[in-house]
Amino acid sequence: MLPVSRRLFMGGTLATLAAAGIGSRSMAQGAPSLVIGTKLELNTLDPHFFNGFPQASSHSLIFDALLGVDSGLRIIPALATAWRNIDPLTWEFDLRQNVKFHDGSAFTADDVIATLERVPKVPNSPNPFTQFTRSISVTEKLGDHKIRFKTATPAPTLPSDLARVFIISRKHVAASTADFNAGASGAAIGTGPYKVAEWTNGQVLVLNRNDAYWDGKQPWAKVTERVIKGDAGRIAALLSGDVDAIDEVPTIDIPRIKQDKRFAVTSGASATVQYIAMDAARDVSPFISAKDGQPALLGNPLKDKRVRKALSLAINRKLIVDRILDGSATPASQFLPSRFDGTSTKLKVDPYDLEKAKALLKEAGYANGFKITLHATGDRYPKDKDIAQAVGQFWTRLGLQVNVEAMPGTVFFSQATKQEYSAFMAQYGTDEASIGPRALVHTPGGIYGTANRTKFSHTDIDAAIEKAQAEMDPVKRKPLVQAAIEITMEEQAIIPVFHPNAEMASKAEVVVTPRPERRFNALMMRPKA
Repeated sequence: MLPVSRRLFMGGTLATLAAAGIGSRSMAQGAPSLVIGTKLELNTLDPHFFNGFPQASSHSLIFDALLGVDSGLRIIPALATAWRNIDPLTWEFDLRQNVKFHDGSAFTADDVIATLERVPKVPNSPNPFTQFTRSISVTEKLGDHKIRFKTATPAPTLPSDLARVFIISRKHVAASTADFNAGASGAAIGTGPYKVAEWTNGQVLVLNRNDAYWDGKQPWAKVTERVIKGDAGRIAALLSGDVDAIDEVPTIDIPRIKQDKRFAVTSGASATVQYIAMDAARDVSPFISAKDGQPALLGNPLKDKRVRKALSLAINRKLIVDRILDGSATPASQFLPSRFDGTSTKLKVDPYDLEKAKALLKEAGYANGFKITLHATGDRYPKDKDIAQAVGQFWTRLGLQVNVEAMPGTVFFSQATKQEYSAFMAQYGTDEASIGPRALVHTPGGIYGTANRTKFSHTDIDAAIEKAQAEMDPVKRKPLVQAAIEITMEEQAIIPVFHPNAEMASKAEVVVTPRPERRFNALMMRPKA
């Protein structure tokens, strides 16, 4: 029997598929093909360039990691069949045998070693994968299909970390991002269920099925991912039959799609938080100043946790969820939705309390407010610009003078990484409760703080995170992780706003199973038998 992670539709008759309308784009031999329309732009085929969910969504069809995660964010086998913690600084992994890369070469421990060698050498990454590999100090080959990792400090999340790193062939350890981006003629050769046939940056990715895949053939012989950034364009492509499924369905369009029996709508909660990061590290922040006519500010107000808390209390999360997102999200109190293991059971969503927010601002010495710019993407997440504008309006009611700047994601992430903003809104998804605090709010340096784009730093938060990361016993570790999350929110290191739902629509003949890590790809879809 196939593992649960890949057990998809494997049968069905050609007549059934043709009747479903899927066979209209069949390959010559009659096997079904799938065309999806996605809002999110795949900007690279290099699996180690940008740790983002649009990239992981597409890359997971081409490459495999050592481990995977299931719908409950539990770790499951992939290229590794078993793993064990030998001591606090040692992990051993048994590797799957008889696995082939797309070029026919055999997968061995050498490919894992080559992958880990390459990850820290990829230049100009806006969100590097080193956050998942830095804990490894020594990699030992114990045989072609067995490997040992030594870590400098205890690494209880190493299995979860390695589930985020796709394995490449040792032949391409020196390949550049441009080499991977060469498409079918380049270095994008993995062990995954599909092979690259064609790729045009920002437009289309075409994949052919890997019939020799170690986990069995997928139901789709050919998969085409088309980037359709405009919401109206994606809806039109679905309704006209040009695509079989779309993501990021505008909530306003969901009722009419549901009423049409030709289509189905699928909604799934995601292990993602939309949050606001604040520059609390610098004495002078680039987009904060006195309001017109007011005396110059003394320092950076975001350094004061009372100001950060006031900004959180001034946001009406329920109104954003209900009015802007039409209920397609839940207000957030922390990094992951509380239904996932390891999250805090004590934290509650900050209520909308404008009077308390004003009192905190006055107490901190900013009764007259200040001027601030909130940066956000305008093309990355559902209604991202509208949400940022709403936050700006809430802060204006608090007494601030707020400017909102929304920009393309490609520009936004590059500038945020260079610490060019004072406050910005983004999303972060993870598959383990401790990774959010570790990546987003720990002081940058070493193996932590790799996604901390504001360089936030707090000694007590660092200590709590490091204490949780040092405990290998999962039972003892859980309350330590919860404590680290709680002190992070107590200090308002970030402002969690909401956990978005993933809204997808498809032809009725295509069954879509949502994934908590916000992926949208052919592995989530099968023909309806």
